[in-house]
Amino acid sequence: MNRNARIRTIHLDRWEHPLRATVWTKHGMVKVAWQDVAGDRCWFSSGTGDAKREAVPAIEHIEQMCETMH
Repeated sequence: MNRNARIRTIHLDRWEHPLRATVWTKHGMVKVAWQDVAGDRCWFSSGTGDAKREAVPAIEHIEQMCETMH
C-alpha cells in the first residue's frame, strides 16, 4: 500500500461490504463511497486529482480486506 495514504475511517454495511471511508493523503482528504451499479460494486471519491491518485492503493486495500472477511 502507498505509504502516502492512510485509512482514517471505514464504515461497513451489515454484510461487511465497504460503505464509505476517509483516506488521508499528503495532498488532502479523500472521501470514498461504494455503491451497487448494474450489479457491480463501484466506488466514487471526492478530493483533488493528486489526492485521489494517492488514495487508490488504500481504497484497493479496503476492498481486499473486506473480500477476505467473507
